Amino acid sequence: MMGADYTKIDKQAESVPGNLKTAKEIARYLTKNLHTPTDKVRAIYYWMAHAIRYDVANMNSKKIYSDPQELVDEVLKKRKGICANYSALFHACCQVIGVQSYIIEGYTRQYDKIIPIAHSWNAVYIDGKFFYIDVTWAAGYVRENAYVHHFRDNYFMISPADFIKTHMPFDPVWQFSNNPLPHKDFESGDFSSLKRVSNFNFIDSINGLPGLSSVEKSRRENQRIIKAGVTNAMIRDKVVQNQQGIATEEYNAAATDFNKGVIKYNEYIDSKNNQFNKLTIKDEKILELLSSTRQLFESAQQMLFNVRTEKNELKNSIRSIETSIKRLTKSLDEEDAFMSKYIKTPKSLRLILFYRRIG
Repeated sequence: MMGADYTKIDKQAESVPGNLKTAKEIARYLTKNLHTPTDKVRAIYYWMAHAIRYDVANMNSKKIYSDPQELVDEVLKKRKGICANYSALFHACCQVIGVQSYIIEGYTRQYDKIIPIAHSWNAVYIDGKFFYIDVTWAAGYVRENAYVHHFRDNYFMISPADFIKTHMPFDPVWQFSNNPLPHKDFESGDFSSLKRVSNFNFIDSINGLPGLSSVEKSRRENQRIIKAGVTNAMIRDKVVQNQQGIATEEYNAAATDFNKGVIKYNEYIDSKNNQFNKLTIKDEKILELLSSTRQLFESAQQMLFNVRTEKNELKNSIRSIETSIKRLTKSLDEEDAFMSKYIKTPKSLRLILFYRRIG
C-alpha cells in the first residue's frame, strides 16, 4: 500500500530460520508479532520477494500439477520457481494466517507491449477492499534471458483501478470491477471504457464460488472468458485448459459411477451364486442391487455422452467404459429376466431355478 512505512516489518522479514520447511511454519514465524492483516501480508510478501528466485529455465514450462500443494512444496524445496509457484506459496501462507486471498491467472503488458507468456499473481481482501499483489515481479526481472534478483516495491497492495493497466486476468471477475475491461482494449492500451457504466456483478460471482463444483466453476469461467473476447493465444490456451479439465472431471465422475455399478453387480452375482444365501435374502434387497446397478450404469453413460474432448487417450478411455457398460447392461437384462421368474415362483420352488441353472 503506497505511502505506508514498512521498514520495521521488512527488517524482521528478511530471513527465516533454515529449519522451517513448510508454508505453515514460515507464515507463522513471519507474522508472530504482527497484528493487522496488512502487516502480516507485507511480511510474507517481503520475505518471498527476497528468498525466492525466479526459475528462468522453466519460464515456458507446460508442466501440469494435480494439486496446488505440489507447487508450494517444489518452490520451498528449490527456493526458486515461476509465477505459479510464487502465487501458490503466497496463497498458502495467507491461508495459514487467515487472510482471504486468491490466485489469479492472466497475462501482462510492459512498455506498451503484451508479454506473450501467461502470468499468475495474487489478490487479497482486507478491510472490505480488494488489493493486488505480484510477488514474482517484486522479486526481480528477466533481462536477456538472465534473471536479475532485485527487489522492486511496486507490486504490493495495488488497487484494481491501477493494476489493470499492467495485469489482465483471463476471467473478468478477477478485475474486481463492475465494468471490466475487454481483452481487446487491454491489448490496444485503450482504457477509456473503464469510465463507462456497466452492470457486471463480480461480487455475486465471487461469493457464489464456494457453492459450485469444480466443473461448474470452470464452465462458468469459460463462459465469462469467451464473452470478454478470445483475442490471443494465451486466452485460447486457458479456455482449452478449462475444457480439458472439465472433460477429465466429467470422465472421472462417470468412471466412479461405473465402478460403483460394477461393485453392485458383482455383489448381486455373488449372492446369486450363493443361491441368495439359501433363499434367506429378501426379494427387495436383490431387486435393489439390480436397480442400483442399472441406475449407476445409466448415470455413467449419460456423463460420458456429455464429455467433450480432443485428447485421444481420454477418448479411448471413454470408449472402453462404454463398451463395458453395453456388455454389462446386456447381462443385467438377462438377470432382470431371471429375477422376474424368481419373484413369481413360490418360495418353496425357487431352488429349482438354481438346480436347473436357469439364467
